[in-house]
Amino acid sequence: MVMRAPSGIGLAIVVLLVAGCGKHYWNRAGAGADDFARDSGECAREHALYRGGTRDFGIVLEDGYKACLTDRGWVRAQQREPPPPGWFRGIEGDETVKFTAPPPR
Repeated sequence: MVMRAPSGIGLAIVVLLVAGCGKHYWNRAGAGADDFARDSGECAREHALYRGGTRDFGIVLEDGYKACLTDRGWVRAQQREPPPPGWFRGIEGDETVKFTAPPPR
């Protein structure tokens, strides 16, 4: 039996399947949940369009939020569920967030 390398289409399907496993989480060496909650909250507030005349709710602009966390030394990577210890779920997408609530864990 002769095994052939996958065709271009087959290879693309394999890459998409592997890349689609898991969600994205943030990690910084030596940092804990409190560190992430603080940095994530500050970055979210810095890169939000506020709604309703208060600063309780806002739409977090994803690119600015991610750049802010990266500037603070955080690394974002895809992890399988559940993520390893020390990896934290951040805000994904341009979504409306309640700022008095802690970020997702």
